[in-house]
Amino acid sequence: MTEPQGLFTIQTSLYLLPEHRARLEHLVRERRSNPPDVVSQILADYPLTQLPSDLNGIKGEPIHMRIYLTPEQRAAFEAHLAAHNMTLSALVSRIVADYLATLPAPPPAPPSPRPTVDLAKRRADLARLKARRDEAGTNAPAWLHAYIAQMEAELRRLEREG
Repeated sequence: MTEPQGLFTIQTSLYLLPEHRARLEHLVRERRSNPPDVVSQILADYPLTQLPSDLNGIKGEPIHMRIYLTPEQRAAFEAHLAAHNMTLSALVSRIVADYLATLPAPPPAPPSPRPTVDLAKRRADLARLKARRDEAGTNAPAWLHAYIAQMEAELRRLEREG
C-alpha cells in the first residue's frame, strides 16, 4: 500500500490496555478499514493546540503501528515532543487511549456455533468397528473393545444433546 499523497509515514509503537485494544479492534472492523488508517484519523481529529503533556499511565503491550501525519501535524508533534521531553509512542498512545476511552465497550463476540455432528456417519463407523470386533471374536484386541465403548458413550451423549 502506498502512503496517501502529502503525508509522512512514521513507524511507532502504540501502547494500549486490553480494553482499549478491544475498542480499537472493534472500531477497525466497524469502519471496515485498517489500523494505521483508523489511528491516523484519530490523530488527525485531535486539536494540535491541545496536545497532552501528562503521559502518566501509558501501559499495555506494544502494537507496532504505521501512522500517517500531515506536515502540520508532524511539525506540531516534533515541537511538542521536544518541549516536553517525551516520545512519539507515548504521545500517540495517550491521544489514542483518551479517544478510545470515550467509546462504549464493544458488544461481546457472538458465541461460536457448535460444530455440526454427523450422527449417521458416527453410527456407521461404530457399526464397522463392531463388525471388525465380532469378526475377530475372542482374538479382538482390548483397545478395540475400549474404543467401541468410548464411541458408544460419545454417541449417547451427542444424541442427548442433539
